[in-house]
Amino acid sequence: MKSMSEAKEKPLVTLVVGNESDVVMARRRARQIAYLLGFDLHDQTRISTAVSEITRNALVHANGGRLSFLLDDSHSPFSFVTVITDQGGGIENQDLIFSNQSQHTGLVGASKLVDKFSIESSSSGTKIRLQKNLAPRLPFSATEINELANSLAKLTPVSPLDEVHQQNQELLAALEQLSKKQSLLDGLNAELQEKNKSLRDLNQQMQTLNESLEKKVAERTDELLEANTFLKGARDEAVLASALKSQFVSNMSHEIRTPMSGILGMAELLATDPAIPEECKEMAESIREAGHNLMIIVNDLLDFSKLEAGKMNLEHVSVKVENLVEEVAFAIRPAVVSKGLSLNFSVDPAVPGVLYGDPQRIRQALHNLALNAVKFTEFGEVEILADMQSTNEDLAVIRFTVRDTGIGINDETQSRLFEPFVQGDGTTTRKYGGTGLGLSIVKRFVDLMLGTVGVQSKEGTGSSFWFTVPLRLSENV
Repeated sequence: MKSMSEAKEKPLVTLVVGNESDVVMARRRARQIAYLLGFDLHDQTRISTAVSEITRNALVHANGGRLSFLLDDSHSPFSFVTVITDQGGGIENQDLIFSNQSQHTGLVGASKLVDKFSIESSSSGTKIRLQKNLAPRLPFSATEINELANSLAKLTPVSPLDEVHQQNQELLAALEQLSKKQSLLDGLNAELQEKNKSLRDLNQQMQTLNESLEKKVAERTDELLEANTFLKGARDEAVLASALKSQFVSNMSHEIRTPMSGILGMAELLATDPAIPEECKEMAESIREAGHNLMIIVNDLLDFSKLEAGKMNLEHVSVKVENLVEEVAFAIRPAVVSKGLSLNFSVDPAVPGVLYGDPQRIRQALHNLALNAVKFTEFGEVEILADMQSTNEDLAVIRFTVRDTGIGINDETQSRLFEPFVQGDGTTTRKYGGTGLGLSIVKRFVDLMLGTVGVQSKEGTGSSFWFTVPLRLSENV
């Protein structure tokens, strides 16, 4: 036979419930035992309230029953167990106990106050079991159980009035806690209302700001529309003015070229007439040279105006590269000889004898580069080259190069050299003359022919200007 200390549940106190006073006593004993077992004040109240509810339920529905308090220390955590049994008619539908349709409403509250709650019911009676876990500790010995039971037996009986007083004290304590929580809730509500007010103020500020921004955006949009209208009108005027300027330059160039041709012709006749004194011949030669330089400037302006107006059209005729190079060399030979320079030219044998493109634009671009080389070279030589760069089934890309031993060009000037009206520096125009359009015209011609242009130069050691032109191998475009 097992000893009391080895039993699964160790009995502490047993009470018989037959009237309302017994219910009060059961509540009191539950609180006292909970206190002795080390439960805190809140758990004491929960346990005593739950015990009160199940004993009153037994009294109401079964005219009372037997209440037992036990200790279960067979496993951790240890448990304080309360069991009440009655011999009533049982609970017919246990599924409805925890619903609003049940008459056993007290059991619902009791089940929420403990850790475990169970009901066994039949037609011969009902058994309700409560269990509240203790904090872990060593198992109670038989001696401890006896001492606890003896101490409970010696407890002074409590009158219903004392129990009511106790319940009132508990109610007051609960109300005091509720009041504190209500005060805290009121504070939180006040803080929330203040934040809501701040949010409303912030929202109003945001709305005002949005309205202001919308107004500014609308004003700015109107200003931009007005500015765009003005700019469109200004652009149209600028386009018209540019067209008029190009037309004016073109017309003036033609007007100047006609009398200049006459002047050059008369100067040529005077310079070569044997009846004219030598002194007059020299003056006629000066007139012819000045007129020739002026004609170059006029031609540059005319070409530039055509390029600006988009009126420069390309030809597609036969091109003999060797003839082009020879013609340019022949055209600049007088200037080369007059400055005491050497002139060399060559054509790569790999270049086909006949290609197809615009020989006039190629000749003019090469001539401009050659004239520049002569202009800016005081000692040394000028060299004109034509090489085959690449070829395929349809095209041959020819690279034309003009080298000189002239003054050279610094790196800063090279970066903008092919822009209109750009020359090496402010003194270049005064010393060498010119419009600064020659290289710009070369680049535009080469761009029209889908080629590339470039320069390699070092100040004081000469320059090498080059451009490439893709030319057709056959006449078919």
